Amino acid sequence: MLELKEISKNFGDVKAIDSISLKINEGEILGLVGPNGSGKSTLLKIMLGITRPSAGKLSFNGKELTPKDWKEIRKKMGYMPERVNFYDNLTGKETLELFTKVKGGDLGGVPVILKKVGLDNASHRRVGGYSKGMRQRLNLAQALCNDPDFLVLDEPTSGLDPVGTKEFYNILSNVRARKKLTVILSSHILAEIEDKINRVAVLKAGALKAVGSFEELYSDLNLPLKISVALKGKDEALERILKEAGASDIGYEEGCLTASLQKEEKLRVLSAVMGRNGNVVDISIREPNLEEVFFGIH
Repeated sequence: MLELKEISKNFGDVKAIDSISLKINEGEILGLVGPNGSGKSTLLKIMLGITRPSAGKLSFNGKELTPKDWKEIRKKMGYMPERVNFYDNLTGKETLELFTKVKGGDLGGVPVILKKVGLDNASHRRVGGYSKGMRQRLNLAQALCNDPDFLVLDEPTSGLDPVGTKEFYNILSNVRARKKLTVILSSHILAEIEDKINRVAVLKAGALKAVGSFEELYSDLNLPLKISVALKGKDEALERILKEAGASDIGYEEGCLTASLQKEEKLRVLSAVMGRNGNVVDISIREPNLEEVFFGIH
């Protein structure tokens, strides 16, 4: 388990991150979200030992890390940056062999990793001719070439189309099915990672504003559910029932009566709606999503 205690980082007079304390549990996928300039990339580099903090301590399995410790721990870490520069004149195979040698990995595993990321048929092509999606696959391959236990992914699906994004997460799932891999996943695309992560840490202006599972954050913020009732026609009686239950934002959208309501009112409202089944075509209730959680945290 990696633990950060009161970590701060200054660049001159600019404080990139300020007094962040965070535990990353073994085997979990932790989502790291925040707007541009929130300090995400700086925090990731500190976790990887690439950048030293201005203040604070890092410990691994309860032991505070020294420069000598970092040398050993980095051998079991993988890092997929948002942007990576490859030598365009090298082939995919040559590129991965180069990264594997630098990281002290097993060169015999290069063909296996290339196949795992779907580049086995393009391994002898020069990287300069690779598409954006292929370069991202190669980026993932280099992050995996030392068979890491701790993987940091910084905007890993940037520039990928929906098919490429789905394939990326399938590859990640296959790796995690084989071993207990701890993953830090940083992304701007909140809807994309919502069902991929176990916990989320929210950074804003260099500070850690919230951390926990979705359920914990939903509960802390007391965010409302969203209800949508498809009707044959307007139903003023149902509107009154929703108001009495404490619903807000009541209105109509494309033939549906919509409203926001607190979780504890869900069963009462559902019962009331079912009692109006002569006018009700369908009903749906949606939990708050990660984007609503993000904007609800100040």
